[in-house]
Amino acid sequence: MTQIDTTLYGDIATYYANAYDQMQLIDNQIEDALHKLVDVTTGGYSAGADAAVEIELALLTPLNSAADSITNLTQSTSALLQAVRAMNSHVIDNATTAYGSTATAKLEYWVNTIMGPAGDNVWPNGAPIGWYYLSEDAGYTVTGWNTYS
Repeated sequence: MTQIDTTLYGDIATYYANAYDQMQLIDNQIEDALHKLVDVTTGGYSAGADAAVEIELALLTPLNSAADSITNLTQSTSALLQAVRAMNSHVIDNATTAYGSTATAKLEYWVNTIMGPAGDNVWPNGAPIGWYYLSEDAGYTVTGWNTYS
């Protein structure tokens, strides 16, 4: 493989996988915060239920707006997908016939064999699950990939 070796591919894929994972985590945390607000109880308020409802109404719109903004940001992976396509296309375009005859076979051989323990052992446990999902979202068939979370 010219120019992109297993270490470089592994490093970049791992960084993107971590970014993907962090995006999902942020989205979940914002959702949890919004759900906590909706679950405000009367427990600590001397005015009881009316105070709880008043707090919910005062905070619901700005917190929901923030949650929508974060969700839109974290679920828009289109810029990441362009980079994933570039990396995986490079692997496919530069693969030898030993990798297989289809794009799917070439990429699967690269991920499972060349990157794995039988090859350079960059990914001894398989591809990062975030890279798997990003590659799948980018249009690649990844069902045969070994992965780890």
